[in-house]
Amino acid sequence: MKAMLLAGASVFSCICAPAFADVSQAMKDLDIQTTIYGFLNGQIESVQAEGGATPYNSRGRVSDGNSRLGFSGSIGINQYARGIWQLEGGLNNFENGGVNDQGSSATLESRNTFIGIDDTRFGRLIAGNNDSAYRSLVGSGGELGGNLGLTSHGLDVLNNTSAQMTGNANSIFSRGEARYKNSVHYTSPVWAGFQAAASYGFDENESNGGNRGRYSLAAKYGIGGFEIGAGYDRQANTGVLTDNLSAGYGFQTGAVNNVDTYFYKLVASYKFPTKTYVGVGYEVANYGYSQFIPASGTNLYPSTTLGKMKQNGWMISAAQDIGENISLMAGYSKLGKLDDATYANPEDYEATQWSVGAMYKFNDYLSTYVYYTDINNKSQQSVNLGQAPIYSNNSGTSSAYLAPGDSPRAFGVGLIAHF
Repeated sequence: MKAMLLAGASVFSCICAPAFADVSQAMKDLDIQTTIYGFLNGQIESVQAEGGATPYNSRGRVSDGNSRLGFSGSIGINQYARGIWQLEGGLNNFENGGVNDQGSSATLESRNTFIGIDDTRFGRLIAGNNDSAYRSLVGSGGELGGNLGLTSHGLDVLNNTSAQMTGNANSIFSRGEARYKNSVHYTSPVWAGFQAAASYGFDENESNGGNRGRYSLAAKYGIGGFEIGAGYDRQANTGVLTDNLSAGYGFQTGAVNNVDTYFYKLVASYKFPTKTYVGVGYEVANYGYSQFIPASGTNLYPSTTLGKMKQNGWMISAAQDIGENISLMAGYSKLGKLDDATYANPEDYEATQWSVGAMYKFNDYLSTYVYYTDINNKSQQSVNLGQAPIYSNNSGTSSAYLAPGDSPRAFGVGLIAHF
């Protein structure tokens, strides 16, 4: 039996060796390239949130800092163009078996996954599930508005940690960022330091009878250590869920017919020769709303009022590299009053956040860091921690939320490994 197995293995190797060689040579002839990439980012934290109706008492935890695994590649077409593809999944919440505090889990395709064409003359066009132009070109997905897994400094110097200030609807700044499903994206080549991008996300479901298609535009310019960028994002049939305000769920948006929600922002940064980084950003949010007004003694007929609420946010950050291994980082952000709020006072929707941190790089693949962040929410606001939000109500369910007025804070130590 042993002799038969050895003989079989020898025959198999003789047959397969030329086949593998042929495949390898074919890949070289076609100019096929593939890459595996990602990082694991774990944090040991002490977190709490007090001030609202249901406080989140101080406790320890292990949390994930937006970990991911990706496969990408390209296939040569001619001297200018390549077919490109990417399959990226979140390793989010790896410390909790891949399930977050809202009871959902990430899949291999949960992050930027697409197929398309990249041409050095005309730019890149892709289709799939991908960050919008508002996010990828001038947001937390790119260096101008954020950083790439703590490998470089951007406006959100503590991006991919609980001290993050940008990137989602519960952040203070860049609340218009999103990853578009069922979407197409175009990014231009860089022309004399200038680059532009556009994205459109189709609404296949059209829930509540309204098409919530979403699009964004962005542009940036860089010269030397200076960069400046602007972005615009708009979602149709989307607005403030006004009934939730008075019910105590805090400020939330969702499907609301006949109104739109849109954002625009301006960001800028400068890297000094002294290895000092400074960044600033300003964003304006416009939220549509529809409010039902029932009949009353002074109003004989029920009616529906359409309107718009407006809110501004801004942030500033700085980082200083010391030698090749040490970085010191800090940021401050403020979310202003909600003009034309239908419930409570406009000032009740304000919030501020400040964060400080330091990082030590063992090498290009492994770093450790420490941080502290403090958020101050007014009575109707629910700004939450960046990559690992906390929920004081309905934790473990899709309806989990942070009580309005609860003010999160976190102190943590992290370790991030790139591959």
